[in-house]
Amino acid sequence: MSLILLVALVVVIVLYRRRDTGRVDVGAMVRRLLEYGFLAGLVLATSLGGTGLLARLFDRMGGRSSGDPEELALWLSLVVVAGGALAGLAAWLRRRFRTSPTESDAAGWALYLGVVDLAAAGFVVAGVVQAVGWAVDGWRLDAWMVAGAIVWTVVAVVHHRLPGRRPGIFDLVGSAAALVGVAVSLAVVLEHLLDWAYDGTTPEPFPGLGGHGADDWSDTADDVTGALAPLVGFAGAWLRYWWWSARRAPRSPERDGYVLVVGVLGGLAATVVAASGLFHTALSWVLVDSARDGGAVAHFDVATVFGALLLVGLAAWAYHRSEVPHAVDRQAGGRDEVSRLYDHLEAGVGLAAATLGVGLLLGTLLHLVLPAPDDWDGGVAEVLAVALTVLLAGGPVWARAWRRIQAHAGTVAEESSAVRRIHLFTVFGATALCVLVSLGTMVYLVLFGLLDGNLDVEKVAVFRFPLATIGATAGVAAYHGRVLRAGLRAVPPSVRPTLRTVTVVGADLSDLVERLNGLAGVRVVRRLRLGTPGAVPADPDAVVAAVEATADDLLVVVAEDGSVDVVPVAP
Repeated sequence: MSLILLVALVVVIVLYRRRDTGRVDVGAMVRRLLEYGFLAGLVLATSLGGTGLLARLFDRMGGRSSGDPEELALWLSLVVVAGGALAGLAAWLRRRFRTSPTESDAAGWALYLGVVDLAAAGFVVAGVVQAVGWAVDGWRLDAWMVAGAIVWTVVAVVHHRLPGRRPGIFDLVGSAAALVGVAVSLAVVLEHLLDWAYDGTTPEPFPGLGGHGADDWSDTADDVTGALAPLVGFAGAWLRYWWWSARRAPRSPERDGYVLVVGVLGGLAATVVAASGLFHTALSWVLVDSARDGGAVAHFDVATVFGALLLVGLAAWAYHRSEVPHAVDRQAGGRDEVSRLYDHLEAGVGLAAATLGVGLLLGTLLHLVLPAPDDWDGGVAEVLAVALTVLLAGGPVWARAWRRIQAHAGTVAEESSAVRRIHLFTVFGATALCVLVSLGTMVYLVLFGLLDGNLDVEKVAVFRFPLATIGATAGVAAYHGRVLRAGLRAVPPSVRPTLRTVTVVGADLSDLVERLNGLAGVRVVRRLRLGTPGAVPADPDAVVAAVEATADDLLVVVAEDGSVDVVPVAP
């Protein structure tokens, strides 16, 4: 299993590095992965030993039991053995870095720096949460967690002073984990506050079982302060990884993917779920008789949970939506595939929810019309409440996003966009497949009943499910098929820009590559020019203009003095 993981890691790194350099020494890469993997293990073992010793010191200073001699021997052995091996390996690697300046740019070293940084951040966040909880909420101080935070802070500081730079993907991974922690902690804080406000403005639901007394706010304050500790810890990690690092980084597919998938799609999903919960709570009170048995106060008490989730989801959605044009502003050309992808992701989420709601609504109506066996439950109120819930939650989301999308329909850039075509083909294909499967199911039921001589009411009753599916998806398939045909007529393939390759050869070409990636129909391949560390373009605007002036594949060679040769090449 370890060998399989190592091979997979090598393949991923090779593919990632080929995007920049075009040539990778696999043997040297495997050697570095083994060496730096061993180095990471020694750092972990030594840090664990140091953490254990420091925790025993804290326990002794606090007058608590510091553990048995067996535990002390374990920590000392880790520090002596792993620490000694770490010192020797570090000295050996230091000599290599002095003799080979390019070692600090190796993928294995960058991976090592990123892994150690994330591990250190995890220990530090856990220690900060423990310390803040002890300071503001009276938690029992865990000496191990505090010692771990101190030791790994030292590890992080030392590694930040080392040559090389961790890949930006590690900042995004840390940002994603921290964002989830912040969102959950903030939702818990808001839920306690909303629950306190709800209890203070509503009558007591169950007399004799406790009410709204003077201790309500003190209990709420205790709950809020308990949730502040993880909120502070994760917020610090989010500021460190996103606000001060990834947010300021140059635009890249990884950064755009984080903003769209983690931020926008995550916030949108939380918003739709929370809105669905609020709608369902209200509709079930109106439509389902059993929901009113416990009274309105008890029934709507869950609305505080959905309300807190709604506020957090809207905040995450709105903030990361603002980062989409922030990224687009860095490139020429305005609306690009990233902004299109945002619109189509939002439309896809809303369309899926709205289609499900229409299907459940049609299924409810068919359940009242079609015959059913005697043992089938005839109650449809709960299903009707769910249908209206997802329809009300998803319909406005889809309508808002689709209106923005269609505002650009008919233009060459929009109709030839890969994002738009993939979205239309996916929706049309998926819904058309649902229609075909539903028709096939009904034909199977009829033929099976005729051949078996038993086409009874139970087989006919099953028709309500495929009929509801057809009713919900046939219109979606027809509409998106019509939109697809309209786009083909408005912008036929003959006038669409053809995809061409621009190979850029130089040193630090991030800004130029970013601008070229924004041109319609251009695929940029970046190659590192060896032996000319100063090969950067003196006039990027002239390069972009030269690329726009032709429709051929191009080779862009940047000389050491900054001059640029743009050479047409055969595809």
